[in-house]
Amino acid sequence: MTADLVLPDTSVWVEYLRLGDRGRAGDLRGLLGESRVVTCAPVVAELLAGARPPDQDLLSSLLGGLPWADLDRAAWRRIGQAAGELRRAGRSVALTDITIAVAAQWAAATVWTADTDFERVRQVVHGLRLRPLG
Repeated sequence: MTADLVLPDTSVWVEYLRLGDRGRAGDLRGLLGESRVVTCAPVVAELLAGARPPDQDLLSSLLGGLPWADLDRAAWRRIGQAAGELRRAGRSVALTDITIAVAAQWAAATVWTADTDFERVRQVVHGLRLRPLG
């Protein structure tokens, strides 16, 4: 995978699905067209959890067509280590966000997000690249 891949988190997808090209996530269409978008299981699960039942199959099919950042045992070990480091530092971050961050690193992708929790994650997932939604 190339270094200019982007892993949009759930906040970016929700923005795009609501507002399309008019919203802050309007660049997503072009990135999809350039095959620069990768996803991961937590993002897909969050999107499906928030989708209406009639839309879930179509959304699952569309997201399933993207390259996925699959995580192996070493990645899950890194997720657990990062979560422990944050906990010991007194910083509460959802395990989902840590998983997305590690998945992005595994895919050599930048996390595109509106979620400021990724700034805290970056303190323990060194080298994590972020693109703020804005």
